[in-house]
Amino acid sequence: MTMTDAESPATREDDLDQLLVRAASGDCDAFVAFYDATAPRVYAILLSLTGVADKADRMLEGIYVEAWERMRGRNAPPCPGMQWVSAIAHRHASARA
Repeated sequence: MTMTDAESPATREDDLDQLLVRAASGDCDAFVAFYDATAPRVYAILLSLTGVADKADRMLEGIYVEAWERMRGRNAPPCPGMQWVSAIAHRHASARA
């Protein structure tokens, strides 16, 4: 692999956003792919904010349920997908602190 073959962060963000656009139209597979691509980072955020692995585990599902519900009827996420789901995670962690 060369430097020109590497994906740029912008490309990956665009890919995540496209998955959310597809999920908004009811594409469950796209949402699963979004979850698979972002859940490890969201879990790391939760773990750093709560300091408790069990608490982070319990919150993770609720964050993605909220994301799924909030994406319905939208044609794009309100901001880049990873930032958006991270903001939801921050809010969940703050509410349960």
